Amino acid sequence: MQKTKRNVTKENDLQRIKELRLMDDDFFSEALDGKTKAVEYILNTILERDDIKVKSTKAQVEYKSATKRSIKLDIQAEDVHGRLMDIEIQRSDRGSGVRRARFHSSMIDRTLLSKGEDFEDLVDTYVIFITENDKFGKGVPLYHIERRIKEMDNALFGDGAHILYVNGEYRNLEHPVGSLMHDFNCKDAKDMVNPLLAEEVRYLKETEGGQSQMCRLLEEMRNEAAEKAKAEGKAEGRAEGRAEGRAEGRAEGNHEKAVNTALKMLLRGRDSIEEIAEITGLSLEEVRKLADNQKG
Repeated sequence: MQKTKRNVTKENDLQRIKELRLMDDDFFSEALDGKTKAVEYILNTILERDDIKVKSTKAQVEYKSATKRSIKLDIQAEDVHGRLMDIEIQRSDRGSGVRRARFHSSMIDRTLLSKGEDFEDLVDTYVIFITENDKFGKGVPLYHIERRIKEMDNALFGDGAHILYVNGEYRNLEHPVGSLMHDFNCKDAKDMVNPLLAEEVRYLKETEGGQSQMCRLLEEMRNEAAEKAKAEGKAEGRAEGRAEGRAEGRAEGNHEKAVNTALKMLLRGRDSIEEIAEITGLSLEEVRKLADNQKG
Protein backbone atom coordinates (compact mmCIF):
# COMPACT_ATOMS: atom_id res chain seq x y z
CA MET A 1 0.00 0.00 0.00
CA GLN A 2 1.45 3.31 -1.08
CA LYS A 3 2.11 5.79 1.69
CA THR A 4 0.38 9.15 1.50
CA LYS A 5 2.27 12.39 2.05
CA ARG A 6 0.40 12.77 5.36
CA ASN A 7 1.53 9.34 6.56
CA VAL A 8 5.15 10.04 5.59
CA THR A 9 5.02 13.37 7.46
CA LYS A 10 3.64 11.64 10.57
CA GLU A 11 6.34 8.97 10.44
CA ASN A 12 9.02 11.66 10.13
CA ASP A 13 7.48 13.59 13.02
CA LEU A 14 7.40 10.51 15.26
CA GLN A 15 11.04 9.84 14.47
CA ARG A 16 11.88 13.44 15.24
CA ILE A 17 10.00 13.24 18.56
CA LYS A 18 12.17 10.28 19.59
CA GLU A 19 15.27 12.46 19.22
CA LEU A 20 13.98 15.40 21.25
CA ARG A 21 15.27 16.25 24.73
CA LEU A 22 14.36 18.78 27.37
CA MET A 23 17.39 20.67 26.05
CA ASP A 24 15.29 21.43 22.94
CA ASP A 25 13.31 24.56 23.75
CA ASP A 26 10.01 23.69 22.05
CA PHE A 27 9.94 20.24 23.64
CA PHE A 28 10.90 21.78 27.00
CA SER A 29 8.05 24.29 26.78
CA GLU A 30 5.52 21.65 25.75
CA ALA A 31 6.60 19.24 28.49
CA LEU A 32 6.46 21.77 31.32
CA ASP A 33 3.54 24.01 30.35
CA GLY A 34 1.35 24.11 33.47
CA LYS A 35 3.45 21.50 35.29
CA THR A 36 4.02 23.29 38.60
CA LYS A 37 5.64 20.39 40.49
CA ALA A 38 8.19 19.63 37.78
CA VAL A 39 9.06 23.34 37.41
CA GLU A 40 9.25 23.65 41.20
CA TYR A 41 11.86 20.86 41.25
CA ILE A 42 13.89 22.57 38.49
CA LEU A 43 13.84 25.95 40.27
CA ASN A 44 14.76 24.58 43.68
CA THR A 45 17.64 22.68 42.10
CA ILE A 46 19.02 25.63 40.13
CA LEU A 47 18.48 28.21 42.87
CA GLU A 48 19.89 25.79 45.45
CA ARG A 49 16.87 26.04 47.70
CA ASP A 50 14.13 23.80 49.00
CA ASP A 51 11.42 26.32 49.87
CA ILE A 52 10.24 27.59 46.48
CA LYS A 53 6.56 26.86 45.94
CA VAL A 54 5.37 27.49 42.40
CA LYS A 55 1.86 28.91 42.08
CA SER A 56 1.63 28.85 38.29
CA THR A 57 3.71 28.10 35.23
CA LYS A 58 3.08 28.87 31.60
CA ALA A 59 4.92 28.24 28.33
CA GLN A 60 5.66 30.65 25.48
CA VAL A 61 4.73 33.82 27.37
CA GLU A 62 5.10 36.77 25.01
CA TYR A 63 6.16 40.27 26.01
CA LYS A 64 5.13 42.49 23.12
CA SER A 65 6.10 46.00 22.13
CA ALA A 66 4.40 47.96 19.37
CA THR A 67 7.58 49.75 18.29
CA LYS A 68 10.45 47.85 19.92
CA ARG A 69 11.68 44.29 20.03
CA SER A 70 9.45 41.66 21.67
CA ILE A 71 10.41 38.40 23.39
CA LYS A 72 8.77 35.05 24.07
CA LEU A 73 9.71 33.15 27.22
CA ASP A 74 10.10 29.36 27.11
CA ILE A 75 8.68 28.93 30.62
CA GLN A 76 7.53 31.60 33.06
CA ALA A 77 6.80 30.60 36.64
CA GLU A 78 5.37 32.57 39.54
CA ASP A 79 5.87 31.46 43.12
CA VAL A 80 3.55 31.98 46.06
CA HIS A 81 5.33 35.25 46.93
CA GLY A 82 4.76 36.71 43.46
CA ARG A 83 8.37 36.33 42.34
CA LEU A 84 8.73 35.72 38.61
CA MET A 85 11.13 33.21 37.08
CA ASP A 86 11.97 32.99 33.38
CA ILE A 87 13.56 29.68 32.35
CA GLU A 88 15.14 29.69 28.90
CA ILE A 89 16.77 26.91 26.90
CA GLN A 90 19.70 28.31 24.91
CA ARG A 91 21.41 25.73 22.71
CA SER A 92 23.41 28.15 20.58
CA ASP A 93 26.14 30.39 21.98
CA ARG A 94 24.69 33.29 20.00
CA GLY A 95 21.32 32.93 21.71
CA SER A 96 22.83 33.00 25.19
CA GLY A 97 24.39 36.45 25.01
CA VAL A 98 24.67 38.43 28.23
CA ARG A 99 22.85 41.43 26.76
CA ARG A 100 19.98 39.15 25.82
CA ALA A 101 19.73 38.09 29.46
CA ARG A 102 19.68 41.76 30.45
CA PHE A 103 16.92 42.44 27.91
CA HIS A 104 14.79 39.58 29.24
CA SER A 105 15.15 40.97 32.75
CA SER A 106 14.16 44.47 31.68
CA MET A 107 11.14 43.30 29.66
CA ILE A 108 9.80 41.41 32.67
CA ASP A 109 10.32 44.43 34.94
CA ARG A 110 8.32 46.79 32.75
CA THR A 111 5.11 44.81 33.39
CA LEU A 112 5.35 44.51 37.16
CA LEU A 113 4.12 47.87 38.45
CA SER A 114 0.79 49.52 37.80
CA LYS A 115 0.42 53.29 37.70
CA GLY A 116 0.94 54.78 41.16
CA GLU A 117 2.61 51.73 42.69
CA ASP A 118 5.84 52.25 44.60
CA PHE A 119 9.12 51.07 43.09
CA GLU A 120 9.85 49.22 46.32
CA ASP A 121 6.91 46.97 45.48
CA LEU A 122 8.87 45.39 42.64
CA VAL A 123 9.16 41.66 43.24
CA ASP A 124 12.38 39.73 42.69
CA THR A 125 12.84 38.32 39.22
CA TYR A 126 15.02 35.47 37.99
CA VAL A 127 16.23 35.03 34.41
CA ILE A 128 17.68 31.54 34.04
CA PHE A 129 19.53 30.56 30.86
CA ILE A 130 20.13 26.82 30.58
CA THR A 131 22.87 26.60 27.95
CA GLU A 132 23.88 23.49 26.05
CA ASN A 133 27.52 24.59 26.19
CA ASP A 134 29.54 25.89 29.13
CA LYS A 135 28.94 29.59 28.46
CA PHE A 136 31.87 30.92 30.48
CA GLY A 137 34.16 27.90 30.26
CA LYS A 138 34.94 27.43 33.96
CA GLY A 139 33.47 23.95 34.32
CA VAL A 140 31.19 24.89 37.20
CA PRO A 141 27.48 23.99 37.31
CA LEU A 142 26.12 27.51 37.84
CA TYR A 143 27.08 31.10 37.09
CA HIS A 144 25.35 33.72 39.28
CA ILE A 145 25.13 37.27 37.92
CA GLU A 146 24.35 39.98 40.47
CA ARG A 147 24.90 43.76 40.46
CA ARG A 148 27.43 44.91 43.05
CA ILE A 149 28.73 48.22 44.47
CA LYS A 150 32.46 48.55 43.76
CA GLU A 151 33.10 51.25 46.35
CA MET A 152 31.57 49.14 49.13
CA ASP A 153 33.80 46.08 48.87
CA ASN A 154 31.56 44.71 46.09
CA ALA A 155 28.54 44.53 48.37
CA LEU A 156 25.36 43.36 46.67
CA PHE A 157 23.32 46.14 45.09
CA GLY A 158 20.18 44.25 46.09
CA ASP A 159 17.83 45.40 43.34
CA GLY A 160 16.13 42.00 43.22
CA ALA A 161 17.07 41.25 39.59
CA HIS A 162 18.87 37.92 39.35
CA ILE A 163 20.43 36.26 36.30
CA LEU A 164 21.77 32.70 36.30
CA TYR A 165 23.47 30.61 33.65
CA VAL A 166 23.22 26.83 34.01
CA ASN A 167 26.05 24.82 32.45
CA GLY A 168 24.38 22.15 30.31
CA GLU A 169 27.70 20.34 29.91
CA TYR A 170 27.90 19.67 33.64
CA ARG A 171 26.78 16.03 34.11
CA ASN A 172 28.16 15.05 37.52
CA LEU A 173 25.37 12.83 38.87
CA GLU A 174 26.60 13.41 42.43
CA HIS A 175 25.63 17.10 42.11
CA PRO A 176 21.94 18.17 41.95
CA VAL A 177 22.55 20.40 38.91
CA GLY A 178 24.62 17.69 37.22
CA SER A 179 21.78 15.22 37.73
CA LEU A 180 19.31 17.78 36.32
CA MET A 181 21.46 18.39 33.26
CA HIS A 182 21.79 14.65 32.76
CA ASP A 183 17.99 14.43 32.57
CA PHE A 184 17.78 17.44 30.24
CA ASN A 185 20.04 15.61 27.76
CA CYS A 186 18.24 12.23 27.84
CA LYS A 187 16.19 11.17 24.81
CA ASP A 188 14.56 8.25 26.64
CA ALA A 189 12.52 8.66 29.83
CA LYS A 190 13.83 5.39 31.29
CA ASP A 191 17.34 6.87 31.41
CA MET A 192 16.27 9.87 33.49
CA VAL A 193 16.85 10.27 37.22
CA ASN A 194 14.00 12.52 38.33
CA PRO A 195 10.58 10.83 38.15
CA LEU A 196 8.66 14.09 37.64
CA LEU A 197 10.63 15.02 34.53
CA ALA A 198 10.70 11.42 33.31
CA GLU A 199 6.90 11.22 33.49
CA GLU A 200 6.42 14.36 31.36
CA VAL A 201 8.93 13.13 28.76
CA ARG A 202 7.36 9.66 28.73
CA TYR A 203 3.90 11.09 28.12
CA LEU A 204 4.94 13.15 25.10
CA LYS A 205 7.10 10.44 23.54
CA GLU A 206 5.38 7.15 24.40
CA THR A 207 1.62 7.74 24.65
CA GLU A 208 -0.80 8.27 21.80
CA GLY A 209 -2.10 11.51 23.33
CA GLY A 210 1.39 12.89 23.87
CA GLN A 211 2.55 11.97 20.37
CA SER A 212 -0.53 13.62 18.86
CA GLN A 213 0.17 16.73 20.93
CA MET A 214 3.74 16.85 19.67
CA CYS A 215 2.74 16.20 16.05
CA ARG A 216 0.35 19.16 16.24
CA LEU A 217 3.16 21.30 17.65
CA LEU A 218 5.52 20.29 14.83
CA GLU A 219 2.80 21.05 12.28
CA GLU A 220 2.26 24.49 13.81
CA MET A 221 6.00 25.10 13.71
CA ARG A 222 6.10 24.17 10.00
CA ASN A 223 3.19 26.50 9.25
CA GLU A 224 4.80 29.36 11.19
CA ALA A 225 8.08 28.83 9.33
CA ALA A 226 6.23 28.83 5.99
CA GLU A 227 4.34 32.03 6.88
CA LYS A 228 7.56 33.70 7.99
CA ALA A 229 9.33 32.70 4.78
CA LYS A 230 6.38 34.00 2.77
CA ALA A 231 6.38 37.32 4.61
CA GLU A 232 10.14 37.66 4.21
CA GLY A 233 9.80 36.90 0.50
CA LYS A 234 7.19 39.63 0.11
CA ALA A 235 9.34 42.11 2.03
CA GLU A 236 12.35 41.21 -0.10
CA GLY A 237 10.28 41.64 -3.26
CA ARG A 238 9.08 45.07 -2.11
CA ALA A 239 12.65 46.09 -1.27
CA GLU A 240 13.89 44.93 -4.66
CA GLY A 241 11.03 46.79 -6.36
CA ARG A 242 11.91 50.00 -4.52
CA ALA A 243 15.59 49.58 -5.40
CA GLU A 244 14.76 48.99 -9.06
CA GLY A 245 12.46 51.99 -9.05
CA ARG A 246 15.18 54.20 -7.59
CA ALA A 247 17.70 52.88 -10.11
CA GLU A 248 15.28 53.53 -12.98
CA GLY A 249 14.61 57.00 -11.64
CA ARG A 250 18.31 57.77 -11.48
CA ALA A 251 18.78 56.40 -14.99
CA GLU A 252 15.92 58.55 -16.30
CA GLY A 253 17.35 61.60 -14.56
CA ASN A 254 20.81 60.98 -16.00
CA HIS A 255 19.41 60.56 -19.50
CA GLU A 256 17.47 63.81 -19.18
CA LYS A 257 20.65 65.63 -18.15
CA ALA A 258 22.52 64.13 -21.11
CA VAL A 259 19.84 65.30 -23.55
CA ASN A 260 19.90 68.83 -22.10
CA THR A 261 23.69 68.95 -22.40
CA ALA A 262 23.53 67.72 -25.99
CA LEU A 263 20.95 70.38 -26.88
CA LYS A 264 23.15 73.13 -25.41
CA MET A 265 26.16 71.87 -27.35
CA LEU A 266 24.14 71.74 -30.56
CA LEU A 267 22.95 75.31 -30.02
CA ARG A 268 26.54 76.43 -29.45
CA GLY A 269 27.47 74.86 -32.78
CA ARG A 270 31.14 74.22 -31.93
CA ASP A 271 31.09 70.43 -31.56
CA SER A 272 30.50 67.65 -34.04
CA ILE A 273 27.74 65.07 -33.69
CA GLU A 274 30.39 62.46 -32.84
CA GLU A 275 31.96 64.64 -30.11
CA ILE A 276 28.58 65.37 -28.55
CA ALA A 277 27.72 61.66 -28.49
CA GLU A 278 31.06 60.82 -26.89
CA ILE A 279 30.78 63.51 -24.21
CA THR A 280 27.11 62.92 -23.26
CA GLY A 281 27.01 59.14 -23.63
CA LEU A 282 24.06 59.36 -26.02
CA SER A 283 24.03 57.34 -29.22
CA LEU A 284 24.92 58.93 -32.54
CA GLU A 285 21.40 58.27 -33.75
CA GLU A 286 19.84 60.08 -30.79
CA VAL A 287 22.14 63.09 -31.17
CA ARG A 288 21.34 63.29 -34.91
CA LYS A 289 17.63 63.19 -34.09
CA LEU A 290 18.06 66.03 -31.58
CA ALA A 291 19.95 68.04 -34.19
CA ASP A 292 17.22 67.45 -36.82
CA ASN A 293 14.52 68.52 -34.36
CA GLN A 294 16.45 71.73 -33.63
CA LYS A 295 16.69 72.56 -37.33
CA GLY A 296 13.00 71.83 -37.84
